[in-house]
Amino acid sequence: MTPLKNPDLAPIRFELTMAIDPEDAFDAFTKGFGDWWPTDSHSISKKDCLAIVLDPAAGGEIVEHVKGKDDIPWGRIDIWQPGERIAFTWHPGWDAGDFTRIDVRFGLNDFGRCVIRLEHGAWENVGDIAPALRDGYLSGWEFVFGECFANYLRTARR
Repeated sequence: MTPLKNPDLAPIRFELTMAIDPEDAFDAFTKGFGDWWPTDSHSISKKDCLAIVLDPAAGGEIVEHVKGKDDIPWGRIDIWQPGERIAFTWHPGWDAGDFTRIDVRFGLNDFGRCVIRLEHGAWENVGDIAPALRDGYLSGWEFVFGECFANYLRTARR
């Protein structure tokens, strides 16, 4: 995984290159979202988190289901292109109007390997907390995308 340049409030960008078909990587990211997402460390409710669910379709929601409490919306999918791209608003536990944006693209490089590019931006939507929030997500995505998702891709194929 390679972190790309991230000056000021520019989007955070990460890239994974894996020996997997883009369609399979897309399915793992979307349909397997609740399987690879680390709820114990990266959820709102931590130990009370029952599941993180991504509804796989344009207009679908990403929701945290919580034991004994109301669901917590995390975002809404606005671009759904199976095998190629998914993009969604991102506001886990915040007001839906204060969203950032995540765009994940799946393609092949010249060597036939799948390149998965995650971009997290629209920091200006969250106001004064944007620099601190962005800094937190820089290390957060390194773990969640670069370790958890990458490991899920490696083990899911065995």
